[in-house]
Amino acid sequence: MTAIFNIIAPVFLMIVVGYAAMRRSLLTAGQLEGIGKFVLRIGMPMLVFNALATKPFAQTFKPEYFFAYSGASVLSFVAGWQNSRLRGLHPTLAALNGLGFGMSNSGFVGYPLLLMALGSSAGGYYAMNVMTENLLICLPLFILLDLSQGQHRSWGQVLRQAGKTLLTNPIIQAMPVGLVFSFGLLPLPVFAERISGMLASSSMTLALFMIGASLCGISLRDCKPADMLLVAAGKLMLFPLLMFVLMNALGADKETLFAGMLFAAAPIPSLYPLFGSMHGFAKETSGTMLLVTLLSLIPISLVLYVWQPV
Repeated sequence: MTAIFNIIAPVFLMIVVGYAAMRRSLLTAGQLEGIGKFVLRIGMPMLVFNALATKPFAQTFKPEYFFAYSGASVLSFVAGWQNSRLRGLHPTLAALNGLGFGMSNSGFVGYPLLLMALGSSAGGYYAMNVMTENLLICLPLFILLDLSQGQHRSWGQVLRQAGKTLLTNPIIQAMPVGLVFSFGLLPLPVFAERISGMLASSSMTLALFMIGASLCGISLRDCKPADMLLVAAGKLMLFPLLMFVLMNALGADKETLFAGMLFAAAPIPSLYPLFGSMHGFAKETSGTMLLVTLLSLIPISLVLYVWQPV
């Protein structure tokens, strides 16, 4: 139990530090925005680049993990989206709930946890998550959000806008650059490996701090408990269950199963309330993210207890 605590405590205590700093007004909203831009536009892209560029592709890419994580993500996304539609929720909120069911906070929570548990091999799993989450979750989400606005644009216009949004993401742009070195087309300069590693390391701490700061001020009052608990169950129970079934079906080894289950148990990403606030559902998505983040301690602890490699 001490080993589990030593992995979980630094991550969630850093979230608490971010919350306390914002609660005591040690940071302004503008300063927090600047930290967020650094993490998303510099730190996390460098993390993806470093994870890919420093290892041969054959060591980084594990088909059984990639296809299991992709399958669990897509099935969970569809379940959340369709369930919300059947319950009569607004099409925009239904699409957002698909994200709530089917996308983990891989970069800000899952990766730091896995890094402390496995070491440098965690980067390869995170790089595969980035491919799944951006191509198979974010792209359909952008399309559904666009269609839910009722602007009657053609499919071509919708797809072009979604593709543009995706391709201008610095995290996506870092992938082909990293793959150049991963495939051995060019040798990776030592200085590039070191500076990308430094930037990647700094982004993890700031990312956790940001999560805590962004949770400050969120209230569960006026939120619908049934809606929040449904998203929490989808993210923290359905997604891990699907991941477990698919990983075993594809013959994943113990380390790969552990990595997949830990990422699946991670809470909802900050994109959920971000897109929620942009589309008029800030209250619903922020309250749900707070609840899921708190509850995620249970499945994360369980995964570490049951599957962590000795």
